Amino acid sequence: MKKIYLILALSAITFAGFAQCTPDPSVNKPGISPAKLADAIAGTPYSEVATLMVPKDTVFVYLGNTYNAVIDSATVVSISDLPAGFAYECDKVSRTWNGGSKGCARLYGNPLAVHVGKYEVVVKVRTFLKITGSPTQFDQLDSSTIDINIVLPNAIQEQFQYAGIKIFPNPVSNVLNVSINQYTSEGSYEIFDLLGQRFNLAPSYSSQTGEVKFDVSNLKPGVYVVKREVNGYIYQSKFVKE
Repeated sequence: MKKIYLILALSAITFAGFAQCTPDPSVNKPGISPAKLADAIAGTPYSEVATLMVPKDTVFVYLGNTYNAVIDSATVVSISDLPAGFAYECDKVSRTWNGGSKGCARLYGNPLAVHVGKYEVVVKVRTFLKITGSPTQFDQLDSSTIDINIVLPNAIQEQFQYAGIKIFPNPVSNVLNVSINQYTSEGSYEIFDLLGQRFNLAPSYSSQTGEVKFDVSNLKPGVYVVKREVNGYIYQSKFVKE
């Protein structure tokens, strides 16, 4: 039951106004539906709706004993690690849901290519409840996570399905490592952006590790491509510069 409250908190982190959303009438279990939101595509405005249902009761552990408890409400405390440029709006400006209630929330934003990756959103919520048969109200603070992915459009992703080289770290801030299947000083390397602009970055080779390194610290944030050509074969892979 704990995770249910936390996911509800994720959808509640809005600050003003009511969400333009309608709960899914087919949802009949406590929690959130769908469990994973659709991927956000870089360059395309994003908007997804989650349907929420707060359970009426749960199991509560107090002083080492387990009790049945009735849920009064659940309130958002904080949310962190959202993708850049994303926000929430929900159908409850109070950020609080009563036990047994149902609502919805909208996640929206404008993802960019530089934001491509997997995000683990951390949510904290305080739940208020009473042990069955007792007038005393208890509360507990919990945290949980929910994932969301930002991806490139399919047409762009298909351009990078090449074997032969691997790159890391990705995203990268300063030094990009390129791992090749077999070391050779022959062949050429190029780095260019998705618009085709080429950047003259000299590689440094290591015969011991079979790696090639590029100093990419001066590149602007965005998505780039490493291209290697040797013996008439072309290999390439993309990376994100932070």
